[in-house]
Amino acid sequence: MITVALAKGRVYRSFNQFLADKHLDEYANALIDGGRDLFREVGGVRFIFVKGKDVPTYVEQGVADLGVVGSDTIAEQLFNVLNVSELPFGQCRLAMAGPKYMSESDIKVVATSFPNITRKYFNQAKQDVSLVFLNGSVELAPILGLADAIVDIVQTGTTLKENELEEYKTILPVQARLIANKQSFYTKEMEIYSFMREIEVV
Repeated sequence: MITVALAKGRVYRSFNQFLADKHLDEYANALIDGGRDLFREVGGVRFIFVKGKDVPTYVEQGVADLGVVGSDTIAEQLFNVLNVSELPFGQCRLAMAGPKYMSESDIKVVATSFPNITRKYFNQAKQDVSLVFLNGSVELAPILGLADAIVDIVQTGTTLKENELEEYKTILPVQARLIANKQSFYTKEMEIYSFMREIEVV
C-alpha cells in the first residue's frame, strides 16, 4: 500500500475534479467529501487529509509516500523531497495587491503568508519593506491599516475586488505538484508508478 497526502481546500477540490474528469470513479467517489475523516483507503492507496503547508513535511518524513500540493508551498520552504511532476490543475498565482491608489514604490509594509518568497522578491527588486506574517484573512491588512499591500494567492481576483483591492503584479505562477519521499520512490517504485500511470501523470 502507498500513502498519498492531500492538501485540504483548493488543491483537494481540484484533485477530486481531476479524478472525476479522468473517470477514475473509485477514487473520485471515495474522496468526493472528506468530511472530518483523517484518511480513506481505496484499493492499495491510503489518502490522508492534511493542511496544505504540512503535505511536504508528511512526505519528507516518510509518513506519506506521495503528496499533492501547490507549488507555492514547496517554493516557500525547502524540503528534502522529490518534485516528481507538474499536475494539470490548481492553476493560480501568488500576487501583490493593495488599495487602488497605491503605487508599488510607496509600499513600505507588506502582509503575507509567504514571507520567504515575498522577502526574496523585494530583495531582488532592491526595495526595502517590512513584512507582517499572517496565517489567513490577509486581505484585511491594508483595509485596517496593518500593511500597505499584501502578497497572497489569487485565483479569480473576486475577493480582491469585493474588498476594493487591486492586483499589482504576479510574483509567482502556482500549480499543483506531485511530490514523493526519496526513499519510497525507490522502495515502492512499482506501486508508485502504477498509481501515477492510473491517474495519467507519467
